[in-house]
Amino acid sequence: MRESLAQQMIEAVDRAVETRWAAAQERARSVEGDREQRIEAVTTKIRRELGVAGAASGGASAVPGVGFGTAAATFAVELAWTTVRLADLILTIAAIHGHDRAELEERRMWVLSILTYREGAAGAVARLAAEMAESPARRGARQLTRRTIRRINASLGAGMIAKYGSRRAIAALGRVIPFGVGAALGYGVNTRAVTMTAKHAHGFFTEFPIAMAAIDVDAVANQPPPPDPATLISPD
Repeated sequence: MRESLAQQMIEAVDRAVETRWAAAQERARSVEGDREQRIEAVTTKIRRELGVAGAASGGASAVPGVGFGTAAATFAVELAWTTVRLADLILTIAAIHGHDRAELEERRMWVLSILTYREGAAGAVARLAAEMAESPARRGARQLTRRTIRRINASLGAGMIAKYGSRRAIAALGRVIPFGVGAALGYGVNTRAVTMTAKHAHGFFTEFPIAMAAIDVDAVANQPPPPDPATLISPD
């Protein structure tokens, strides 16, 4: 069950960053007001949606006679959709902050770090970037290559399973209690998750110590081509 849930979480993040970026950008453009007002409008919509989903999941899990397997299956479905929608929220807030030209791995880094480390996401990414810089010259340069971002994401993915997955699972256990209380708890857990994710994403894109425009995603492509083997063959 743990492996299945972990896989669903990672697949949910991948699905969001791969296929839902254009929708997030459009969502960001569709709301009016200053930055805080636009973020609040998007947050309110997703919070309402996931609150209803959490209430339904909590209520169903608390119905007398529902076994653990059924409750776990209900939670697994809701977990995947909740993760997708929280990723949608993060991507939309990124677009509202003006980070609308990010590549796939950069978008994945945003979502994984915020879901995993919450208010400490920016610092966590900065530490990982310093640890995984590909050469001493890059340390502190506030630039990352695609390869470095992929390595950061591999570390963040493992952390997400351990931290985000555990938080969601613990919250789910409290729902298998009398029907009305389980529904109320499910609603409250999900609405709080949306509120806090929005807060953490806003802080991340406000304070992120690595300037997005400085991320060197084309470093590999800009390297000089390797020499032609034919030119290395001695005429002798």
